[in-house]
Amino acid sequence: MEPVIVSYIPAIHRGYVDFFKKYGANGTLYVLGAPYIKEVPRLERDIRALTPEEAAELAASLSIFKKVLILDEKNIDELKASGSIIMPEDEANRMFAETHLGKTIIQFVPVFLRWNRQISTAEFEVAPDRIVSEDAFDKEVITGALEEAKKSPDWWRQVGAILVRDRKPILIAHNSPLPSDYTPNIFGDPRSNFDAQETQYKDLGKFIHAEAQLIALAAKKGIRLEGCSLYVSTFPCPACAKSVAVAGIKEVYYAKGYSLLDAEDILKMFGIKIVMVK
Repeated sequence: MEPVIVSYIPAIHRGYVDFFKKYGANGTLYVLGAPYIKEVPRLERDIRALTPEEAAELAASLSIFKKVLILDEKNIDELKASGSIIMPEDEANRMFAETHLGKTIIQFVPVFLRWNRQISTAEFEVAPDRIVSEDAFDKEVITGALEEAKKSPDWWRQVGAILVRDRKPILIAHNSPLPSDYTPNIFGDPRSNFDAQETQYKDLGKFIHAEAQLIALAAKKGIRLEGCSLYVSTFPCPACAKSVAVAGIKEVYYAKGYSLLDAEDILKMFGIKIVMVK
């Protein structure tokens, strides 16, 4: 059976070319048409993005596919009848599939194409080198972190974290507003003016992250963190990952993924064990 690829394509770059060659050679490419793109909030605002027609023309010029088509209401039934479909893991592709493809068999392939390719609190695929734990102790502690997260008044993202030494919790925290819990109510939160997916504004808030608060509390109390384990409800952001790495924490256990990729690279470079707890 010839491969069938469906994707939103705002630009043609090396990531797309490699993906096309690996999964779509001599097959058919359907480029998401304008009506489907408009269904995804804010995509139409990207002035850098190619039109579907331009993307299709450029994709066809690569001579990888037998056919390159723009997907619209005229040929979507033809697409559904093609059997298995391959799509890059991307929030726009996910939304389209969930809205229009129903029970069609789809293989989502994790591949880096756009910085905001996945929803900020979801990890759709577990990396091949990822350790997954179902250990009773790990579950108990991560459940504690998830419960701690509920105490946070941050509408943007609630995060709970627990520091553990020798399988004993020593500090617990959640992301909190500074200088007091009343700060957002008095002065407001700058991020209220932006959508949660607009990660470029993530540092404008008045909250200290749970991980940063734990490390600061440990410094205040004179607790040495080298060799400790961190249990966090949501995978650390890049800034917190840097602090975690320098603090000497040896393991990071988490329940949910994060949208930015840099943090994982930082932790791995410092030899920190990363464990997803189910």
